[in-house]
Amino acid sequence: MQKIFISKDPTDLSEELFAMQLAGSIEAKSLIAFQSVSFACPHSYDILFISSIRAADYFFSKCKNNSLIACAGEQTARKLFDKYKLNADFVAKKSGNPISEAAHFNTWRNGRTVCFPVSQLSVGTYTKNIPDSEKIILQVYTTQLNEVRIGPKDIYIFTSPSNVAAFFKNNTIASHAKVLAWGQTTNQALLEKNVLVTKVLDENQQEMLVKWLSSTC
Repeated sequence: MQKIFISKDPTDLSEELFAMQLAGSIEAKSLIAFQSVSFACPHSYDILFISSIRAADYFFSKCKNNSLIACAGEQTARKLFDKYKLNADFVAKKSGNPISEAAHFNTWRNGRTVCFPVSQLSVGTYTKNIPDSEKIILQVYTTQLNEVRIGPKDIYIFTSPSNVAAFFKNNTIASHAKVLAWGQTTNQALLEKNVLVTKVLDENQQEMLVKWLSSTC
């Protein structure tokens, strides 16, 4: 049996991946932790951009929203509706390719102001091409890197640039191993560590991962 690591908390796994974790074929462990920070709710903006359900949780713990809502992916939009009964007005269709989706969002935005609830480690793909006068970058939580030892694996699946950074604090990739990246920003983080990525999961990541594992393992 091949040994697999995924940098994701077991509670965030799909039913199929969670079953593999229970069976012992996957070690699922997030290498990052989160903490709220003090912030003031913004008074005026046209669009609230939700990059993850975590960002939504921290934002809505203090603030109300009467604006349009944009989401960085379909999974986030589903979670937003399930948890808060809020429908997104814009949803990125290919969450694993944020550069092209950021361009689509900017066209849809059409000069309207946007509030971005973020962590201090946000990559900022969606914000970088928006003028300062048309965006509010609101830090609502911090991301901390946990130094965790991960035993040698045959397959490593990294779900964010922050998890990549945390992993390499105390670990190395086994020379024979296959490495999968959760989207292009994670792929870029791995390339910067000189890691050869076997496959990029660029949309419907958990579903795509299950299919890939079924055909590979």
